[in-house]
Amino acid sequence: MGLRESKKLRTRQEIADKAMQLFAVRGFDGVTVAEVAAAAGVSEKTVFNYFPTKEDLFFDEVPAREAALVEAIRARKPGESIVAALRRLQAGDCPRLCSPGFATFARIIEESQALQAKELQIMARFTEVLAGAIEGELGVHELEAKIAANVLVGVHWQLFHNARTQALAGRHGPAAVKRLRSDLERAYRLLEHGLAELEPASGKREVSA
Repeated sequence: MGLRESKKLRTRQEIADKAMQLFAVRGFDGVTVAEVAAAAGVSEKTVFNYFPTKEDLFFDEVPAREAALVEAIRARKPGESIVAALRRLQAGDCPRLCSPGFATFARIIEESQALQAKELQIMARFTEVLAGAIEGELGVHELEAKIAANVLVGVHWQLFHNARTQALAGRHGPAAVKRLRSDLERAYRLLEHGLAELEPASGKREVSA
């Protein structure tokens, strides 16, 4: 990486870091882009050069997360399925999702409808990108790739929601990581073995009167 690229990455990170510091104190909706720019020592135009929207400032790690999903598929181990590769990636993310810092992240999302709407857009984007990667890697039909991507992103999003629920309840650390990974394994077992295995907890279907 050249000097110019390194400088741009540092500037981008500095802007994102200052924004998060402000969001953590005053909430997403209580901070303006102008205030973020002032805190980072740059112009508003510079902020928008790096982040097209204010929501992108908050979700600054999304490009890296998206790239990681695609890389997990393209660089998976010989003989490793796409499902197994993504499960391994997400299991590795669990400690980060159970940290005190993530609890702050979760609280800010919980307080902002704008961020919740942006989250929907992000997951739609993940689905689109993942479908393209699956189609390219496996050579399957476009429809099959899209169906698979929707299911896999559904698991990914549920992991994120489970992590937020734990964080907002004040649970973090090793015990929270263990629980989150257990929930992830349950999701992937269901995915691998099919929805036909869904049964009531008692093992018998309830019959209404």
